[in-house]
Amino acid sequence: MPVAARPIVFAPALLLAATACFAGASDKAAANASEAGAAPAQQGVSITGDVQAPAGARMEGGKVVACSSPYQSCKTKIEAPLRQAGGSSWAYELKLPDRGPWQLIAWQDADGDDEASPGDYLGIARDGAEISAPASAVRIAVKLVAGDQAAVKASNGDIPGLAGSWSQSSTATELVIGSKIKFQPSMATGYGTNLGGTFGPGSATNTTIVTESMPVTVRRQMTLVIRRDGTFTWRITKIQPEGKSCTKTINQEKLGRIQTAGGKMTFAIQGGNESWSGCGKGGSGTISPRSETYGYSNAGGGLRLTGPGGVNWAFRRG
Repeated sequence: MPVAARPIVFAPALLLAATACFAGASDKAAANASEAGAAPAQQGVSITGDVQAPAGARMEGGKVVACSSPYQSCKTKIEAPLRQAGGSSWAYELKLPDRGPWQLIAWQDADGDDEASPGDYLGIARDGAEISAPASAVRIAVKLVAGDQAAVKASNGDIPGLAGSWSQSSTATELVIGSKIKFQPSMATGYGTNLGGTFGPGSATNTTIVTESMPVTVRRQMTLVIRRDGTFTWRITKIQPEGKSCTKTINQEKLGRIQTAGGKMTFAIQGGNESWSGCGKGGSGTISPRSETYGYSNAGGGLRLTGPGGVNWAFRRG
């Protein structure tokens, strides 16, 4: 059955940032595919499915992009072209270097400007949920990117009541992805970067650098602006430990649209920017399109977001 065309509407700044993560994706995809082919143990790991487009949509030249976790950095991108499967259905097959997890985004860049601009079609698989390979029958519904914000009303009845400026400040324990050194039995099949025997050749343990979630104390300040049409601007400053003797400051600006249903609030992030500094280092980059879903309540005139990893953020107006 054809999917009804319902435009997605973005602010002008959002349109510029939305697809920055795809710049150079073709070259990276080729390199990653080559790496995958060089590792026989990982051959055959794939995600397949179809993209459902609105009736009459031209999806020639469209693609599905798999973005590795953590999605903030999207270190690995793999893409696959769309193949017409009949009617408004388009098939794809992503050949991946490992199980992931991955986030999948379907995109047809109508004007070829490498940006999410009016006339393009965009969609995110399973509302941005993590997908591990192998997987099949993963369907992605795409919608039209439109430029006229006044033409579209918020699809969620409670969003107009949430419209306005919100602020939050807290110091709490959160799970943060980071690297740490571990000793692993030399005979075990471990994970991470193996640095060799802890006490030289023949050692009973290997020293290994692994990446995993760790509980740390995070100082957080956030402002969230929600508009009556559901679009949002979310600015975040986080200060967290980095190593034993210094701290890291992260500044983010996320842009997109909010959806609410069943006590859940989904931030469909279509772009943004971030920067970080600390321990004598720093950098900046773009935020990849993805979705973040939290439990929420707005009792007593406030707004509270909850979720795993220590998320319990209380916002107040102003």
